[in-house]
Amino acid sequence: MKFFILIVLILSSAFLIAHPASDIELTFDQETSILTVNYVHEVKDADKHFVYEIIVYMNGDEIIEQKMETQDNSEGGSVLYKIIDAKAGDEIKVRTNCNKTGKKSAEIEI
Repeated sequence: MKFFILIVLILSSAFLIAHPASDIELTFDQETSILTVNYVHEVKDADKHFVYEIIVYMNGDEIIEQKMETQDNSEGGSVLYKIIDAKAGDEIKVRTNCNKTGKKSAEIEI
């Protein structure tokens, strides 16, 4: 029984340390067709704990999947995507995935 409690405590502490991005800000410039994704993901070491994947959906269809091996810095990062097919009324959703655990999404309508 003590062993089981110890395992639960160890696993629980791992999940407390790992976390998804806390905020995602999306902007889309219609003149340049550029989607800017700024994400906040505060960590101690961005080489070991980072947003490793960003997936972009337009109108429910996956259009971009990017894998990363680190993030810009210990506070988060930003990426730019040119989406030439995007037009007024389209819905863009972006999902970030942490390499430890957790997902965070944001949406914008053009």
